[in-house]
Amino acid sequence: MDVCSNLKSDIKKQFDEAKEDYNQVGGWTAFISGQWMWHLIHKAFANYWESADVEYFETKYQTKDKSKLSQKLIAAAAKNSTMLGGVTGAVISVDEISAIVTGGGGGVMLPAKISIAAAALGAEAILMIRFQLELVANLAKLYGVPIDTNDPEDILVIFAFAFGGTAADTAVKSGMKVGGKLAGGHAKAAYNNQVLAALKSIAAKIGVKILQRNTLKYAIPIASIGIGSGWNYAATKAVGKIAIKHFEQRLD
Repeated sequence: MDVCSNLKSDIKKQFDEAKEDYNQVGGWTAFISGQWMWHLIHKAFANYWESADVEYFETKYQTKDKSKLSQKLIAAAAKNSTMLGGVTGAVISVDEISAIVTGGGGGVMLPAKISIAAAALGAEAILMIRFQLELVANLAKLYGVPIDTNDPEDILVIFAFAFGGTAADTAVKSGMKVGGKLAGGHAKAAYNNQVLAALKSIAAKIGVKILQRNTLKYAIPIASIGIGSGWNYAATKAVGKIAIKHFEQRLD
């Protein structure tokens, strides 16, 4: 098998494993409400932060130039996300997507066939965000910006502005901005109810938008695999771009 085939096989394996995480983050109910995003950030980010190793990146890519390394890291995450779109598009039919759009949007109990497709959509969303969370952790370590893994604000501001829409609007209204911190740059020992509610609301809006995009991008016959791969690539590049901007401004 060549490198590309090995990568696709590895992503297919991770995709199958992500289907198990689908139920752990709350299943379809959590996905249509967007609550899965908050659960996944708390569940996954700390591990990526702990394992991020700048020396390893410097050795692997034969450079210590932050700009070059950041582009290498973004390119690798975008490639994984692109492959993921192809894997998902190959296992979901347009009929199943149509059934979700017309009958599964508000229901907790889904027919078996639709439930399988819903789990696949959820698995793709989970794995794509995992790729992007790992990218954010790697870039933060690369730029020397400390992140409190118990405080998701840095992550949410990056994702909110990368994905845009109501999530970005809510972030702005809450006082969040790229390069800023609601707590004035000091880690919050504990959330007050207002801040916690705002962060959860932003996470939910991001989660809903990702599920909506995942559903719509596979609703077009034949072209769905290419659309899915293309959107995953663009979304991951956007996360990387906003992350770099955020971390550079935090350093300033």
